Amino acid sequence: MERKPGILKVFLTACLKIDLSIKEKQAVRACCFIFRQALILSLILNIFLVLYQSSSFRIRLRFVAYYLLGFEPPGKIPSFQNDLLLSSFEPVSMLDNRDKRLNKLAKYPVFEAHGHLGKFFKTEPEKFFKQLDELNIQGFANLNFQTGEEFLNLQNEYKDNRMFFFAGFNWEHLKKKEKNYVSLMLSDLRADIKNGAKGIKLWKNFGLNLKDLNGNRLHIDEPSLKPLFEECEKEKLIVAIHTVDPPSFFLPIDETNERYPELIRRPEWSFTGTDFPSRETVIQERNALFKRHPGLRFIAVHMAASGHNLEEVSFLLDNFPNVYVDIAARIDELGRQPYTSRRFFTKYQDRILFGTDGPPDRKKLEIYTRFLETKDEYFDYFPSHKPRKGFWKIHGIGLEEEVLKKLYYENAMNLFKLRN
Repeated sequence: MERKPGILKVFLTACLKIDLSIKEKQAVRACCFIFRQALILSLILNIFLVLYQSSSFRIRLRFVAYYLLGFEPPGKIPSFQNDLLLSSFEPVSMLDNRDKRLNKLAKYPVFEAHGHLGKFFKTEPEKFFKQLDELNIQGFANLNFQTGEEFLNLQNEYKDNRMFFFAGFNWEHLKKKEKNYVSLMLSDLRADIKNGAKGIKLWKNFGLNLKDLNGNRLHIDEPSLKPLFEECEKEKLIVAIHTVDPPSFFLPIDETNERYPELIRRPEWSFTGTDFPSRETVIQERNALFKRHPGLRFIAVHMAASGHNLEEVSFLLDNFPNVYVDIAARIDELGRQPYTSRRFFTKYQDRILFGTDGPPDRKKLEIYTRFLETKDEYFDYFPSHKPRKGFWKIHGIGLEEEVLKKLYYENAMNLFKLRN
């Protein structure tokens, strides 16, 4: 079969049949040649760009360029995984940042002011108390928020003079739409106090998504709840309140969110969108509650949800003398601003409590003591059996001995009115 002439050949033949001068025909031939070469070059360039998207092609290209420049070939191209998932990325620092302390536990006895225990935390009484002894934990405040029979059973299971149990408000009456829910909650509160409650723990659902009888968000400073807090003040209870979370939890889960690894693992911790109030709104309501009850002692747990901004925490402590803060689950924030944190801990040394937000854990405690007692640099804020929050490290703040004593146990003893 006879091959059909190409477009360029047809175009060139047509042009040459026209009555042109020899120079003009030569110019036409030259233009067609250039056009054909441009098409070929464009095709090659597009193929190259497609191949260049592959990291393995780019690496081989660099090896070839290295050789063409006159250098000895660097050897075999190393094997690697070019599609590593972010969740699998666990870089190991080449700094010699080992913990070289001989004794990695706290220098002084510890009062765990923000602990948890029970089935959800997989603790067993015998092992639990053995760990308290081994870690020199002389006091343990359990900040679960059980009520009624569940609260009483937990106390009986972990009966010990080192234990301080916090109950919760029984929100079930509200969830069941009982119109007199406040009086019913007050009755349950009095029963829990009679059964030994030393304090009340309020969780972050209060202020974020707990609804009132009309289906609207229940504000933290809701006036109808005043009798509950007045009862706490009357009975000299301590109210530990967990309000909101770090700002990253209120931002989109995207490439700019520093807690992306944490939020893709726990997306239910994201409070973006119109279903939730702003972080600032809830904090203002919490502060209004502190102001309304100046005689009631509060613990704004997790460094008052503002470990990333110690100016906010300073404002809180300066304006509300009835408020303490704890460091539970916030050394990740505090340890990446060591100079600011050290000044803060020194200035407010009488208002900060020690806590780790869980059951006794040697590895976790060793990291907390390293942060508080040393000036070590660039180490992990989480033990190997716990997940990371984001890709950063922390530094120790090396507190003075007197500050350490207050932080580890003296402040908690004062708050719980203990003598020894």
